[in-house]
Amino acid sequence: MSWIYKLYETYENCNSEVGVIVNKDTTPLLPIAHSTQNAQIEVVINGDGNLLRAKILEKDDIVTIIPVTEDSATRSSGIAPHPLCDKLQYVAGDYANYVSKKKAEEYYNKYIEQLQGWCKSPYSNRKVSAVLNYLKKKTLMTDLIKNKILVCDEDGNISKGIKLGASAQSDAFIRFRVEIPKEDESAVWLDSKIYESYIKYYSSIQESSDLCYVRGEKIPCSQKHPAKVRNTADKSKLISANDPDGFTYRGRFEDKNQVVSIGYETSQKAHNALRWLIDKQGYRNGEQVIVAWGTKDQSIPGILEDTEDSLFGEDTITTISTEKEFAERLNKAIAGYACDLDTKAEIIVMGLEAATTGRLSISYYRELYGSDFLSRIERWHGSCIWKHTYKEVQDGFNEKGKQKFKSITFIGAPSPRDIALTAYGNKINDKLKKATIERLLPCIIDNSRLPYDIVNSAVNRASNPVLMEKWEWEKTLTITCALVKKYRYDKFKEEWRMALDENQTDRSYLFGRLLAVAQQIEEWALSTTGEKRDTNAERLMHQFKLHPYKTWGIITDKLKPYVSRLGAKGVNLVELMTKINSMLSFEEFTSSKQLNDSYILGYYCQRQVFIDEKNQRIQEAVEKKLNKISEKGK
Repeated sequence: MSWIYKLYETYENCNSEVGVIVNKDTTPLLPIAHSTQNAQIEVVINGDGNLLRAKILEKDDIVTIIPVTEDSATRSSGIAPHPLCDKLQYVAGDYANYVSKKKAEEYYNKYIEQLQGWCKSPYSNRKVSAVLNYLKKKTLMTDLIKNKILVCDEDGNISKGIKLGASAQSDAFIRFRVEIPKEDESAVWLDSKIYESYIKYYSSIQESSDLCYVRGEKIPCSQKHPAKVRNTADKSKLISANDPDGFTYRGRFEDKNQVVSIGYETSQKAHNALRWLIDKQGYRNGEQVIVAWGTKDQSIPGILEDTEDSLFGEDTITTISTEKEFAERLNKAIAGYACDLDTKAEIIVMGLEAATTGRLSISYYRELYGSDFLSRIERWHGSCIWKHTYKEVQDGFNEKGKQKFKSITFIGAPSPRDIALTAYGNKINDKLKKATIERLLPCIIDNSRLPYDIVNSAVNRASNPVLMEKWEWEKTLTITCALVKKYRYDKFKEEWRMALDENQTDRSYLFGRLLAVAQQIEEWALSTTGEKRDTNAERLMHQFKLHPYKTWGIITDKLKPYVSRLGAKGVNLVELMTKINSMLSFEEFTSSKQLNDSYILGYYCQRQVFIDEKNQRIQEAVEKKLNKISEKGK
C-alpha cells in the first residue's frame, strides 16, 4: 500500500492548494468528497431561491467541482443523486412534463430528500438552502424553456435532435450560482465554505468503521473508490472489487474486505492528489500516464523531456557548443534543484495504464530519495548527449501557404518520445510508442542499460536518409548518435566525443568517416552546377553498413567523375580519404563483417567538420562584404 500512502501524504503536505484554481485548463487539488463534472447549463438564483437568469456554458468553462457521495461518484446505473449539482432528471421536479422517463419522480424525490438532509443538518449553508428552495418549486424545466435555453418540439416535449455540447438536452448537467449581496463568490462550485460545509456533513453521517490498511487506524472505510483518475471521462479504477460472482478475488478470499480495507478519507485524498499531479505535471500518451512528484510538491526536473525542457527551460545562458560547457551548465541546473530537495526528500515515479475500460493498472512505480533521483537524472542527461537541431512546428503558415517551422539547437539528451519516433518512425502506432517509453523509463530512473534493439533500429533508420525529409533525417541522425554514445559507454565503458577524433582507429568509425568524405566530394561537385539530389553515399548508406568493403568499391567508382569535375579543389578531400584509408589494416578493410553502430559516430563527426568549415567560409564572406560596404560609406 506504499503508493496510496505516499499520495495521501502528498495531499496532507499540500493542503494549502485544496480548491485553488490556477487556470481554467487545470483541475485543482479537490477537497475530499468532491469530484469534477462537465456542466452544460448554469442557473443563477438569488438568496431567496428565485430565478434570475440562465445560460448555456461555453466549452472552455464547463468543468465544475461538485460534492459527491460514495454511491454517486461511482454510479453507472440505478438512482444515486449528487448532493447539489446534477443532471436535469435529478434536479428538475417538472422533468416528467417534458421528457418521457420512467421513475422521473423517483429520481427527483431521492435528490430532494438527500439535499434536505444536508440543509437540515448543523452544517447547512445559505446558498445550498437557496438552491433547495428554488428546486422545490418544480419549475426548472419550464424556466429553462421560457429563457430559450431548452428547445421543445411541436408536441411540447424536449427536442431530441438538439444537443448541448456532447449531451442531449434531456441529459444536460446543471450547476448553480447564488447571488447574495456582500458575498464575494456566487458560484457554488468555487465556494470554499460550501466545500467545508459538505465535508463536515458527509463525515457526520458515516457510521461503520474498519481498519484502514494504509493508515493503521480504525476509521470509516470506503467500499467504492473513485474513477476519473486520468481525466474527467476516465472510468477506470485503481481499486475495485465489485464483482462478487466473478473471479476478481474468489478463490483467494471469501469477502472483498479481506483483500483490502481503505479509509474513505484516505482513498479520497490519495485519488484527488493523483488527479491533481497528473493534470499539473503528468506525461500523457493516449491511455498511458506517467507522473513524477515530490511528496512536498517540490520542484523537480521532468523525467520524460529532453534536456533543454527538463533542466534548462527558459534559461538565458548563451547557447553552449562543447561537452565541457554542457557539463558545467548541467551541474548548475542539478545544484539548483538540489536546493529544494534535501537528502531525505521523497520522489515518487508512477506509470499508469488502463488494462480494461474499468481497470487501471500501475505499470511502473519507484520511490527514491531526492539525492538519488537527481543523481540518476544527471547521469541520464550527462551520458545520453549529442548536439541536436530540431525543426518544430509553429502556429500559422508562411507566404506560400506552408506550415511554419522553427529550428531549435541544443546539446543534451533527447526525450523518450523522440527516441521512440527515431527508432520506429513518425507513423509509429500508440501501442509500440507506449511500450518503448515504458522500456526507456528504467534507463532514466534505474540507470538500466538502453535496450539494444531500440539502438539498432535507430541506427538502421539513420542509415536510410533517402526515406526521410532532410530535417527529419538530421534529427534522427543526432538522436541515434546520442543513443550509440550512451549504449557503448554503459556496456563497454567507451567514451565517445561529439567532436571528430582523428586518432580513433576503430574500424567502423573510420569507415563512417570515409563515407562522409565521399558524400562531401559529390555534394561539392554537384553544387558547382547547381544540381540538387541525393548523393550515391546517401543512397548506398544502408548497404555500406552491411557490406562496407564491397559497397565502398561501388561508391569510389561512382566518385571518379565528381573528383575530375572538382579538379584542384578536391585534392584535399582525396588526400583525406587516402589518409583515413591508410589507418585501416588490409584485413580490416577487406573484411566481410558488417559495420557496428560506431560507424554512425564517425560519419556524423567527419560530416560536421565539413559543415562547420562551410559555415565559416560563409561567415568570412559576409564579414568581408560588410567591411567593403563600411569602407565605401567612409
